[in-house]
Amino acid sequence: MMSNDDRRSDRPRRGGVDREPTGWQPSVGAAREPIGRDQASRRKGTPPRRTRDVAGPPRPDLPADEEPQLPRGIVKEIERAIGNPSRSRDIALALSIGSAAIDEERPDVAVEVLAWAKAEAPRISAIREAYGVALYHLDDYAAALTELQAYRRLTGRTDQNHVIADCFRGLGRAVDQVAEVAEALVRDDTAPIDRRTEAAIVWAAAVADQGDPAGGRAVLRRFIDRNDIGEGEHALRLRYLAADLAERVGDTDDARQGFASIAAIDPDRFDVAHRLGALDN
Repeated sequence: MMSNDDRRSDRPRRGGVDREPTGWQPSVGAAREPIGRDQASRRKGTPPRRTRDVAGPPRPDLPADEEPQLPRGIVKEIERAIGNPSRSRDIALALSIGSAAIDEERPDVAVEVLAWAKAEAPRISAIREAYGVALYHLDDYAAALTELQAYRRLTGRTDQNHVIADCFRGLGRAVDQVAEVAEALVRDDTAPIDRRTEAAIVWAAAVADQGDPAGGRAVLRRFIDRNDIGEGEHALRLRYLAADLAERVGDTDDARQGFASIAAIDPDRFDVAHRLGALDN
């Protein structure tokens, strides 16, 4: 059975902050030293700046000597939506810092700056997406769900449905609701295979959560049969869950084979050494 320490292994990895339907794969801020490092906190001696809406989140202390590290298309979208060059630059910089903080696994920093950016520009889909991903990594599933559903409405894209599905799962929603959202991404051939794989993982885990590990295993088998999942972290995570479910239904041969395939790549990944040892005893 899956240990408590590895219980999160069937949750999606970092949701990613892609920005265009044409598939910009590099994460925002990844091209250089992330400007979000320690720069989203207020600096001593810096006078507070007035916010546009005193009822909204406070304006973060944005560095004056940095420019947004964002794809040009997003910067232009913000400029068109906002109009004011100075304000547009600040909002784009907040998105850049927030995205870098997500990449650095500092969602608390990301949420601080992205909450302000969202209040300033609520119809910029990239901001809603990044804010939702940051909230998800703080386990604030209800708030993350609000943001990521807004992102989906604004873009018509399914590429964050794996995170939406896991928010449903974390909130205790019905497995049918989880499955419906996950399946839309699983079947979306235009979406990246890693995200489609994560959707299959969440779907299978939700089914297994309801006492049906065989049903969860069937979800994974169908996905594997119909797709070339390739290599990478998403493939290892799928193999791990498949092996775990195999063990839960008593198929120790498949479980051993699955755990061994992960150990052959990285014996320290997850708890595969322990799982293999338990199967051999």
